[in-house]
Amino acid sequence: MEQRFILRLAEIDDIPSIMEIEQICFDKDSFSKRQFVYLISQAKGYFCVAEYQQRVGGYFSVLINQRACSLRIYSIAVHPDFRGKKVGQLLIDQIAAIAQKQGLKRITLEVNVSNSPAIHLYEKNGFKCTSIKENYYHNGTSAYYMQRPTIVE
Repeated sequence: MEQRFILRLAEIDDIPSIMEIEQICFDKDSFSKRQFVYLISQAKGYFCVAEYQQRVGGYFSVLINQRACSLRIYSIAVHPDFRGKKVGQLLIDQIAAIAQKQGLKRITLEVNVSNSPAIHLYEKNGFKCTSIKENYYHNGTSAYYMQRPTIVE
C-alpha cells in the first residue's frame, strides 16, 4: 500500500526530528539547531517537511534570491526509513512548484560528488552539473554545483 505524505511548512517543534535526519544524512556537515530556527522562522524562502503518520520523513529548505531570480536548495534530506518511497521526488516536485509560483528562472544546489542516489534524482529532474566546488565539505570532499531551469521541457 502506498504511503501518503503530507507536505507542510516546518514549525519550530519539528526541529528535533529535522536534526535527527540531518545528523544521519550529513554527520559533521550538519546544521545546528540555531541555523534551523533561523531557516524556519526568518530566512527568505521556504522550509517544508514531508510527514507520514505524525513522523517527519524528509524536509527541504530553499532560499530565494530575487536578484539572481533563482531558488537555491539549501538543504534537502530523507530519513533512511523513508528512502525508496518517492519522498525525495515529492520534495523536488514541491520545490519546482514554489520556484514556478514565485516566477524564478532557475533552481540551484550543491551535492556531494559521492552522493550517487541524490545526483541521480537531480539528473532525473533536469539538473545539470555546471561546475565543481573543490573542498566544499568539512572532510575536503568536493561538491557538484547543479542547476536547472524552473520549467523543464
